[in-house]
Parts: sequence; structure tokens; C-alpha cells
Amino acid sequence: MKSLTDPKDKIIPFPTDRIVDVTHIGPTIKTDQSNKIKEQHTKDFIETAVDDLSMNLLRSFVDLAMKTNTEAFTKDLALLIDVLRGMISRDFGVKHPSQDLADKMITLKTESRTGQQIANIDYSKVLETKAKSKPISKDVSNELKDLQDGAGVFFEPDGELDE
Repeated sequence: MKSLTDPKDKIIPFPTDRIVDVTHIGPTIKTDQSNKIKEQHTKDFIETAVDDLSMNLLRSFVDLAMKTNTEAFTKDLALLIDVLRGMISRDFGVKHPSQDLADKMITLKTESRTGQQIANIDYSKVLETKAKSKPISKDVSNELKDLQDGAGVFFEPDGELDE
């Protein structure tokens, strides 16, 4: 067996001292810059997804013959879309204010029999109740007690009903 460096083979070995590591050649982007680019691409993706879903929802609402030109509809849809944005953002690890709202209002329970998760929404955790109950007068209280006890006549016909 002949050696590769045998002069008779006329093979010239490449000089090993001239080998250059090319993995670091090219434009280098700092880590914080690449993170900002990644974050912006994620936000753009989320917005595109929310826009697509919103248009599909709006089409569905129009198909249901909902009054989509009212102020109340616009407000409700805006809230729905923003919560949707928060939901998708959470899945991608992006913070959104609606996530805090959901975390504050909603508690999850697991049903022991089926293992199914059940969400309980408590609006009182974020909304102030402005309606204050007025004390019931003694007369109304007595009438309610009588009704609960089954007393009283609720309906007296004025005449006989003909069939």
C-alpha cells in the first residue's frame, strides 16, 4: 500500500495551517437585536392570526343576522377580539393585558368524575356593583312571606270562561 504523500502519486496535500474556520464569517447579529426581531415577527404573526379569526367571526355574526352596525356590537366585538389577541399571545409567550383580566376573573376546577376542567367566571372581581339593595318595606315583606307560604289568591276571573 502506498502512502498519500508518496512523490510517485503526485498528490499535493493541502497545507493544514491554512484551514480557516468559516462558521463565524458573515454578518453577525447581536443577541438582543435578534430577540427584538423575533419578538416583532411573533407580534406580526399574532396580529395576522387575530385579523383572520376576526374576519371569520364577523362573517359568522353577519350570517346569524346580528345587528353588526350598532355601537354595542362594536364594543362587544372589540372586547372579544382583544381577549382573543391575549389568548394567542399567551400561547406564544407574549404578555398582553387581557391575560391579567382572565387570570383575575376566572378560576378553574376539575370535575372529579370526568376530569373535565370547568371555568368559573366571577365578574365581581373586576367590576364594582353599583346597585345597592334597598330594604324591603314591612308590607312587601309580609306579602312575600304569604306567597312563600302559599297563601293568597293570585287570580280571580271576572266571569265564566266559555269553551
